[in-house]
Order: sequence, then structure tokens, then C-alpha cells
Amino acid sequence: MRRFRGVLTGLIGCLTVAFIVFSTRSLTDDQDLFDKESKDTSTNTIDVYANQPKEQIAKNKQTQKHVTPSLAELGGRGTLPEMNDHVLMVTRIPGAGSELLVLILQRLQGYNAFKHIRLPPGDDGILTNLQQELLVEEITSIIKQEAVPLSFDGDVRFLNFSSFDRQAPTFISLVRDPLDPRTLDRFRNGDSSMIYSGSVAHFCGQDIRCTQRNSKWALERAKANAIRWYPVIGILDLMDETLQVLESSFPQFFEGAKLVYKNLRPKNISSEATSLKNTVKKRLGKILAKEVEFYEWLKSRLLKKTSSNG
Repeated sequence: MRRFRGVLTGLIGCLTVAFIVFSTRSLTDDQDLFDKESKDTSTNTIDVYANQPKEQIAKNKQTQKHVTPSLAELGGRGTLPEMNDHVLMVTRIPGAGSELLVLILQRLQGYNAFKHIRLPPGDDGILTNLQQELLVEEITSIIKQEAVPLSFDGDVRFLNFSSFDRQAPTFISLVRDPLDPRTLDRFRNGDSSMIYSGSVAHFCGQDIRCTQRNSKWALERAKANAIRWYPVIGILDLMDETLQVLESSFPQFFEGAKLVYKNLRPKNISSEATSLKNTVKKRLGKILAKEVEFYEWLKSRLLKKTSSNG
């Protein structure tokens, strides 16, 4: 009996050892299988991105990237227009009636919420390069300091702001018929301080060649400047048409101008127009040939704008 118990005890011990060994091996195999599955899963994940088409990867990068263009990339979009349409400049021609435009602007500045500034008086002569530069800088400085819109007036010939790398205001002006008999009447009556001597030199600008009378070069230069820099040049004897075009072109400045002009216009003026004798008119026509040509060109230009504005 004692011998049987010993055999039984040994058998139980062997079974226990065998169970422990089998369990341990099973756990080891399970861990190996888990590790292998984890490794395979990780490998598959990497392969999914690695095998992704290059075009798709590039597209994903572009979608996530935010680029701010440089000034060089902006190119022309970073430049200013040649003229500031929120700033007007009335260049006054002696004897042409430009003070009438100035008076209208002064009356309208409160109504249309802009500011009018008068430049220091000059003599409408040729300016040196230094004088031109100083005047350009003065006007540019005022524009920077004051709230736009602004309007200026000055008795200065056309001044090219772009030659000094500055944005120009929008130029406007007023001219009159160089053969207007009233001009001759004023001269005969001794009033020579504001005699209208034409406008070619004024629009030609600051070149000394602009002062040559009946110069074809000066005339062509004046026309070129008028086209490029003066959207509207009015005619004194066509003020209703002039104000119509100005109101249409610059309503922020000239809205209500026709009403102001109606109140300013003298009442009970004579309807009889004085006229020059044919001999005098013919002689003056030769002396002022380029002035007459320029005036007729400006008149035609204004009337075309009038018809296009309805």
C-alpha cells in the first residue's frame, strides 16, 4: 500500500510538470503570434504610405501649404496707378476763367465732403528742376497728411509727377477761344494783367521749347499731355457742357456743380456778342495759328465727351 502511494504521488508530479511546461509553451507561442501580427500590421501601414502615388503625395503637400506672394511675385499688381482719382488738380491759365472752376469747388467742398487747397501764387512760368521737385514733394506731403478726397488749384504749367517717381493727381483745366474779342477789348482798355495768351505752352509743360509760339513740337506735346493727364479740359464759352462732363466724370467732386453755376452766373447780361473785324481776325488767326488749332481740338474733344455722356 505504501508502495502504491509512492507511485501515485510520482505520477501526479509528472503530470503537473507536463501541464506547466505545456502552458508555458502555449503562452510563448501566443506572444510570438501576437508580436508577429503586430509587426505585420505595422509593416502594412508603412507600405500603404510608401506605395502611395507620388502625384497624390505632392497634391496633399500643396493642399496643406499656404504661400504669401512676395512683392516680386505681385509684379504689376503692386504698383500704383499713374493718377490718383481721389485728388484733383486745377491748373489755372491766366485769363481763361479757371477761377470759376475754383469757386465752384470751394462752394461744393462741404456738400461733397472733400477739401480744397489753394497753392501759393506763382507766375505760370517755367520752373527749374529743383522748383518742380520741391512743388511735387509739397503736394505729395499734403496728400499724405490730409484725408482724401482733395482738390488743389495753382497757376502752374503742367507738372509731370511721374518724372519724380510720384503719383500724380488727376489734372483738369479750363481754356477759352484765343480769338475771343473780349480779350482784345480788355487789352484796349488797359487791362493787360490777365490777358489770355493761349494754352499750348501751359499744357506742353516745363520744357523751354514749350514757350516757342506756333511750334509744332509744342502743340503735339500739349496734345499728348492733355490725352494722358487731363481727362477733362473745359471750355469757358461752353460751361454748361463742361460742368455736365465734370459731374459725370467726377461726381465725388462736382455733384451739384450746375446748380452752383446757375447761382453764380451774372443776371441780365447782354446777349449781343461782340465780334472781330474780318481783317483783324484773319491777322490774329495767323499769329495764333497753333493756339486756334489746339482750341478747336479741345472743343471737339469736350463735345464728344458730352455726347457720349448723353
